[in-house]
Amino acid sequence: MRVGIDYRSALVNAEGIGRTSRELVRALVGHGFGGNLGLFGYTAKGSKFNRKELGLADSNAELCRLRLPSRLVPHLLKWTGKGVDDLVGGCDVYHHTQPNALPVRDAIEVVTVFDCIWSHDAEGPEGPGYLGVEDARRMKSAITDLVQRARIVLVPCEFVGAEVVVNLGVSPARVRVTPLGCDHVLEHLPPGGFRPPAKPYILTVARVDARKNHFRMLRAFEALVREGLPHDWVIAGALGHGHELFSKALANSPAAHRVHWRRKVNEEELVRLYSQASLLLWASLNEGFGLPPLEAMACGTPVLTSLVTAMPEICGPAAFLVEPTDEERIFEGARRLLTEPDLHAEYTALGLKRSREFSWKNCAKDTLLAYQAAMDMGDEEPSMQRLFV
Repeated sequence: MRVGIDYRSALVNAEGIGRTSRELVRALVGHGFGGNLGLFGYTAKGSKFNRKELGLADSNAELCRLRLPSRLVPHLLKWTGKGVDDLVGGCDVYHHTQPNALPVRDAIEVVTVFDCIWSHDAEGPEGPGYLGVEDARRMKSAITDLVQRARIVLVPCEFVGAEVVVNLGVSPARVRVTPLGCDHVLEHLPPGGFRPPAKPYILTVARVDARKNHFRMLRAFEALVREGLPHDWVIAGALGHGHELFSKALANSPAAHRVHWRRKVNEEELVRLYSQASLLLWASLNEGFGLPPLEAMACGTPVLTSLVTAMPEICGPAAFLVEPTDEERIFEGARRLLTEPDLHAEYTALGLKRSREFSWKNCAKDTLLAYQAAMDMGDEEPSMQRLFV
């Protein structure tokens, strides 16, 4: 079985889909599957990662690098009458890892759907949606096209699987759950760990956009400062859609001098930040998986996160769960974890144990089984009609 994979995001994105694509391929290579891979990297930008950093240095995986703007690739394929499977030298299965509906000529198609945040694109009195309206429409259109073409739809958790069934009318028989891994952080952990920081801090690792809920976390942090806790708040994340509410609130916050917003952090530094933090504060409003809580757990840091969407499924009993729209609950949960040593130690131990359940090796194994299922499945596999509009 030869597999083609959309590898564009792995070359240019450090987080999210980029991280997942890099680590999945690295794990497939570790399974001895590298010679069966054709990776398609199409971007006018140079790669942010060299072949060694991608995990391909000693692999015979083939990387087809097309230095063109991604928006031009569908037009090029249409003009030449080729499919993306032709560009990777032919393959039995082609894996779409992002919402970009490139044409495929002969291969069986598989698609990963990480979340359905595009279904929350409306703007209202509570602030902007999770994406820009045009971005949401484009993403919905591409994903709808891809799931109609794909024999198998991969999702990172059961929550997203249910969303795919309800929002896109996909038959449950075509959905496969392939949980992501978090063990990539371990390679950056020194044997003796890191020294305690000069000043204790709370950490949030997330792009600053409306969905990540930084505004309410700021209000909770201000309450912690009023309570007399000595912690600063470190935010590691770039600007995202709808950041304006938080940016304005931070500029006017009485605790602004205790907030350190770092918009760009490399992988080694991120692991240090995780390891030295007193707490990962991550009260996101909507997640399809959420890697940072598991990454923090793997580094020995307790986690406070949301009791909504995918987070209870991913974190299980290993995280302190709160209602993310309730600033008082966020404050109280953080206060307890920061001031009750026994509770802090309990969630640290639970987190370390939970993080060991999520490895890229297992993700790759589940994905290989899904590829085989796609090959074994006939074209007549039924699809569900959408239940409601």
